Amino acid sequence: MKLYPNDPTPPTLANPMHPIRRINTFKLPFSERRLLLLVVDACLVLLAVAGAFLWWQNSANQPINTTLMRDRWYWFPIMLVSWCILAGLNDLYDIPTSCRRTLTAVRVTVTGGLGFIIYWGVYFVSSQSLPRLFVIFFLVLVMPAIILWRWIYSYVFFAPPFRHRVLIIGANDRGTTIAQALKREPLTNYQVVGFLDNTPQAIDESLGHTPILGTEKDVLHVAKQMEVQEAVIALEKNLERPLFSQLVECQAQGIEVSWMPDLYERVCRSVPIQHVDPAWALSAMQGAPLIGRFQLAAKRLLDLAVVILAAPIFLLLIPAIALAIVLDSPGPVFYTQIRCGRAGKKFKIIKFRTMVDNAEKDGKPQWARKRDPRITRVGRFLRKSRLDELPQIINVLLNEMSLVGPRPERPEFVETLEKEVRFYRTRLTVKPGITGWAQIHYDYGNSVEDALIKLQYDFYYIRYLSVVLDIYILFRTIGVLLKLKGT
Repeated sequence: MKLYPNDPTPPTLANPMHPIRRINTFKLPFSERRLLLLVVDACLVLLAVAGAFLWWQNSANQPINTTLMRDRWYWFPIMLVSWCILAGLNDLYDIPTSCRRTLTAVRVTVTGGLGFIIYWGVYFVSSQSLPRLFVIFFLVLVMPAIILWRWIYSYVFFAPPFRHRVLIIGANDRGTTIAQALKREPLTNYQVVGFLDNTPQAIDESLGHTPILGTEKDVLHVAKQMEVQEAVIALEKNLERPLFSQLVECQAQGIEVSWMPDLYERVCRSVPIQHVDPAWALSAMQGAPLIGRFQLAAKRLLDLAVVILAAPIFLLLIPAIALAIVLDSPGPVFYTQIRCGRAGKKFKIIKFRTMVDNAEKDGKPQWARKRDPRITRVGRFLRKSRLDELPQIINVLLNEMSLVGPRPERPEFVETLEKEVRFYRTRLTVKPGITGWAQIHYDYGNSVEDALIKLQYDFYYIRYLSVVLDIYILFRTIGVLLKLKGT
């Protein structure tokens, strides 16, 4: 990444006489950008509700006034809250993707479509509902308005003055990992201005020769000169007193200081397991709401509520799937297997059989693989649609599993992965789930490398476990199911 393309010599401490150009920048972190999106969306929704009332009156040849709005004022908060919830579930307030204009337009359209479907149901059960024509008018007004606003946002806040300038302390594996992560997500608007390191070394060419601007003792000077908004600590050693003092002064100057894992998870929504210290991991786990009675009780209530509400659908699907399995290949309908639950407690997971009977003839556990010849024709569809996991609602009712959590693994694989993947045991601090944070972000994995990537997402889920996050994951799982991306 060349900061000054017309200047062959980048500014470094080795070349102190070289002038550093000042760039007018504005600090607008993720939290403030998300708040801005939410506030402007809310204003547009309220204006669209008012406009829909007036348009509806005009279409009905009624005199245009505010009487109807005053009488039905409660529709303003109802429409506002409903839109914001659906928009949040559709990732419209996800900052890393908020500048992708086509994706944003699709998400706004899906949000409007879901809102119309929900209202269609309310219309037939509530005598206080507004006419469907009103909702159509509302969607015709609000959807183009929000799409236009989001496009304006993407043009304005992707401009250079709004780039979040980052200085990385440590030109090592941790430093290059976070630099690569920021490069992979260009629309987050992060710009790595350079590294600081006490032992200058060559940086991977894939980073575009991001310069080393000095040593650790220069952090305050470089941060001020380069107008940095955030200094990221990517050291593989303990903080020494001189560097600590300078970082404290950076904070006093309004420069944010963060640890590499914290910025990584903020951008990638996963934890870089291979680049965190045991102390950081333990601290992150201690801050997680793993043992809060209210949190666990609420999670259990959510599991039971969803299973009970969806029971009619399950009762319709299970016999049809069972019949298809019987007609397709000889063998039992259901398949049970020992898996590891919370704290390593073993239990029998229940699934629809998707492979030929006695698929592991030699008795050795094997990961399923793409185009696995053991998978039957019906089984291939069940795995792609994830319908083979449906019987696990029994495990949920028995309190052996939750709807949301890390996928349960076989004891043989757990024993192997604990030796090869750092902090793998952390997955066993919560009940396993039918779906999870890793499942909505990463495809099926069947190797140690895949297990490491999935653990990065599972660790993130465990750290931020909540009922709200579970509801979001359940909603996003529907989209994953429709894509038929199972193995």
